This record gives sequence, C-alpha cells and structure tokens, in this order.
Amino acid sequence: MNLSFVSFPATDNVMLPGLLYEPEKPTKKVTIWLHGMGDNGIFYKSKIMNELGKAHTDKGIAFLAFNNRGAHSSKRLKLADDTLPEEDRSYQGGTYYEVIADAPKDINGAVTSLKDHGYNEFYLAGISSGANKICNYDATADDTHFKKYILASPGDDTGLFFKDLGEKRYWKASQHAAKLVSTGKPLDIMPKYTGMHPFSAQSSWDILNPNGDYNTFPFYEETNQRLGDKPLFNEYANIKTPTLVIIGQEDEYTAQNGTQEAIDIFLKHTPSQMIKKNGFQLVPGAGHSFTNYEEGFADRITDWLIHG
Repeated sequence: MNLSFVSFPATDNVMLPGLLYEPEKPTKKVTIWLHGMGDNGIFYKSKIMNELGKAHTDKGIAFLAFNNRGAHSSKRLKLADDTLPEEDRSYQGGTYYEVIADAPKDINGAVTSLKDHGYNEFYLAGISSGANKICNYDATADDTHFKKYILASPGDDTGLFFKDLGEKRYWKASQHAAKLVSTGKPLDIMPKYTGMHPFSAQSSWDILNPNGDYNTFPFYEETNQRLGDKPLFNEYANIKTPTLVIIGQEDEYTAQNGTQEAIDIFLKHTPSQMIKKNGFQLVPGAGHSFTNYEEGFADRITDWLIHG
C-alpha cells in the first residue's frame, strides 16, 4: 500500500487536503470518503482511516479521504484563484459555517482530481453527516459519477436538535437564523440564548430547517411528529445508485427506538426496484463512529463494494 498527502481545489477553488491510499498494483477503482459534522477531519482519525485504507487497497481499490470545507470548528481555507487579490484568497470554512448544499463542490473537485490520477470507477462513502451529503449530492447532480454509495451512521441532526433544544427554543432559534440569513447576515454568530452558539446563522438554519437540504434522515418525524412538510426520506428514496446503509448496532444518534427501527425505516422508503440492489447492515457492538470496530466495519464496506 502506498500513502500520499494530496490537495485539490473544489469546483469553487476552495483548497482541500487529503490522504490517498493506493494499492501496489495500479487500479482504476477508488472510493471517496466524506467525514461527518463536527469532526476535526480525517487527519485525527488515524485508526479508522488506516483500516479503511488497508481494507480497500487489499482488495485492489484506492481510497481517498479528505477534509471537506466543514472540517474543524472554524477554519480559514485558501482559494486557488490567482486572479483575486491576496487578501481575498481565503474562505471561511469549518463546521460552524458549513452549508450542506456546498458539498457537491467538494465531491466534484475530488472526482476531477482523481480522474487526473487515472481513476475512472468511483464509489462514494460518507459517515454521519457525510451520508447526508451523499443524498444531497445525488439529488442535485446531473451525472453522479459513482457506481455505488455507502451511507454509514446516517443520523437525524434536525430531530436531535429539536429534542435537545426543546420545542419552544428550537422554533425561536430557527426563526432567528432564518431572519439573519434573509437579511444578508448569514455569517453572524447565533446568540447564546438560542442554544446554537457558536454556529453561524447559515449553518444553524441549514441544520434546523425541517424542509431544508440537511434534513435527509428524519427519523424523529417518521416516528413522532412532523416538523415540516417535506416528503420524508425524499432524497434517499430517489437514489438509483446501489447503496449500502450500515449502522453500528449501538449507534447513539439514530432512530428513537434503536437501530433495527432505523433499518426498518430505510426499508420502508426504499423503492421496490432498489431493494435487491441495496444493502442494509448492523454492526454488532459498534457505536456511531465504529470505535474499536474499525477493522470489521472497513471489511464489511469493501466486501459489499466487490460482491454487493
């Protein structure tokens, strides 16, 4: 296995760093990995990154893990645009400023970079909010590029924030964030009383809006009460690319009544023509991040990519 540091521009020229694991024998196949919200990125996740890299390269598949623009809490990123003045060649990134609709820019930038490396068969895997990004990407892409998707630990952040904040504060925070965004102040930090500090208004509205792009796995709305009127699991239900849904059996951020309920909900919203193409797996003992179960998790993913 060969490991190299890489960096590439997203389609809007935001520079993103990553790690590329390649097998000794050249291959045209590669998996792109999307980390979750609140992660410090892939460079501080050495155990799971190395296990995923090893499992892929052992089976003749390269593996690219990169920091998307939401890595770290707050991060100034460089722009690869020589036409701009030096003082304008930066971008406010990080979890507190991220908007999920920007994810396709990062994904397409990774695809373009990998094509330049000679790859032509692509798989896309995402954990936690990385899974949300795959659904958003698929819903907005003219050409998805990818042969298969992996949705790992898909969570209901909108529902979780609703429960954590409580109904009254949730709606107050939503209204405050929406007002700031609509009045041209999307980067303003949310006040502490909303419970969303230190998120920006744009990220808060992205997460809290039940009808927004972020709300792709609404387990709470499925099993309790509706918060919006967007069709439940709409983006997932319209995916026509074979998809593996894989969840740790002890995942603490999934459906209210446990992970088997989450799998049952996914099965309910899977179109009949995709049931045999998709996969649904629980990893016994594992939590949301698959800590201490990284090797088995990685093997399950690569086995499914090869054998379906």
